Amino acid sequence: MQYRLRSDGVPSSGSGLEDAINAAIDAPARAHWEIAARIGEEEQRALDAESLLEAQLLWNRGIRTAEDACVFLTPSTLALLGDPLTMRGMAEAVARLKAAIANGERIGVYGDYDVDGVAGAALLATAIRAAGGDVVVYVPDRARDGYGVNPDGVRRLAEAGIRVIVTVDCGVTANVEVALAAELGVDVIVADHHAVPAELPAAFAVLNPHHTECAYAFKELAAGGVALQLARALLAGRGSAEAVGEQLEQLAAFAALSTVADIVPLIGENRIIVRVGLAAARASGHPGLEALCRVAGRALSRLSAQDLAFSVIPRLNAASRMGDAHRALDLLLAEDAVTARELARTLDQANLARRERVSTILLAIEEEAAAASREGAIVLAGEYPVGLAGLIATRVTERHGVPCVVIERGDPTSRGSARGVMGVHLVKVLEACEPCLIQYGGHERAAGFSLTTAQIEPFRQRFVAAVRLVGDGQPYRRVLQADGVLNLSSIGPRLADLLDRFEPAGAGNARPTFISHRVLVRAANELRGGHFSLRLAQGMAVRRAVSFRPSFPMPVPGTLIDVLYEVERSTFAGEERVEMLVRDLRAAD
Repeated sequence: MQYRLRSDGVPSSGSGLEDAINAAIDAPARAHWEIAARIGEEEQRALDAESLLEAQLLWNRGIRTAEDACVFLTPSTLALLGDPLTMRGMAEAVARLKAAIANGERIGVYGDYDVDGVAGAALLATAIRAAGGDVVVYVPDRARDGYGVNPDGVRRLAEAGIRVIVTVDCGVTANVEVALAAELGVDVIVADHHAVPAELPAAFAVLNPHHTECAYAFKELAAGGVALQLARALLAGRGSAEAVGEQLEQLAAFAALSTVADIVPLIGENRIIVRVGLAAARASGHPGLEALCRVAGRALSRLSAQDLAFSVIPRLNAASRMGDAHRALDLLLAEDAVTARELARTLDQANLARRERVSTILLAIEEEAAAASREGAIVLAGEYPVGLAGLIATRVTERHGVPCVVIERGDPTSRGSARGVMGVHLVKVLEACEPCLIQYGGHERAAGFSLTTAQIEPFRQRFVAAVRLVGDGQPYRRVLQADGVLNLSSIGPRLADLLDRFEPAGAGNARPTFISHRVLVRAANELRGGHFSLRLAQGMAVRRAVSFRPSFPMPVPGTLIDVLYEVERSTFAGEERVEMLVRDLRAAD
């Protein structure tokens, strides 16, 4: 996460922002379904699409030409990525690493404790070893070290004989730590993807597509994507093109993990990285991923971006949330199935403990969260366990459909994690709260900050008011977007085959979503964990539907509803089926 210090200027009570915030305090927030405008045969011909539905889905994702549609639907090779040497600082970084390898210097990879940084560190360490380097990986402790490069970590690496440090997913603001490394005789190469500050650290090289002087065209790479491009440049020419290509595809599996974990937009080069990485993971029998899939009840041969997001990544993140992030790193780097299975079991147990702890907390705060949600945003403060605030905020946001902040109350300062919804850019919201904050930063849908504990209530008022003002000064409305309207009779294997072509989907490239009107609820059953399943009928068509952690009550059998949903494949008792994943529903008109 990228932080910047607050400015010294505090808006006066008469400022436009202040007046707007005060006026918005009692404004309500409402949910709204939005259906994409229908296209016709002319657009279908322009896209050379096989069906009008395929054309509609492409059009809704900003695809306007047959060439772009072909790239979007079949991004199957890393050769489609940009030239890594066009990234500012890449040539210098590669030259320094090659010199270190040639001279037998030890190289340190400094990662982060979340999956984005851990997977990126695993990728780069594997690439450096493949290039003949002697490499050590350092992952900071979430509770002890906090986010980013820290002086103790730099000292430990220097004492271990490291002469070059490569940061992954951190470092672009580490001016003090990079200066310390220089004093200790260590060169630093920064590989980061967060917002670039006005003053860069005096590193040997800084790799970051967001730098204003960086000619690299695609700006939305995750840390693993930046690391993959460094690996491509480092390994170029080290063996046959075919052998190097296979090595890089295996490394793309790590980059795919990093990309999905960091919730960067799954468009352009990120889409290519995830697609290639998933294919490589499925084909290679990667010991760590295979072991994680096994404990999660997923088949590696059918690994998807959804599996990464909801099954694999939570277990890897459990390492740092419930103990030591090195366990996740060791699993990703495991070379044999026995070691991988043992580590996967350990992470699965940590994840179960994490889930139980989060569930207990969610139960305790539900009444407070439900009451706060009526304001259009939720701010909770308490003595929450270190590392779980972001997860709690995510779950509360999913349940209530509004942005949520969870603050770990401390003395004299506190730390907060924010999670958002479509249409609310959290960093911009935090800008409106800047007078209350010490530092803040992050991304559109996930952000973090610190503040003095005395400022929690003023921050809450500003945050709620700022969320309501999103959208040209209008009160915030939760918007759920749909690609079109379908009859239940259209849901089946042929539709699932078409939707598979739109994977990987995620942030910036939403899974196709549809609405069906006046659907009869034939049956409704509660499942463990607050989920439920439905039998829905429309005419002669009957389909199964499920909803996980819904923000709406289970419908009553015999009623007519409108339903907003995704379509997905599932396997039950060895049989594959296509079902609806309900995102929202309401009584039919």
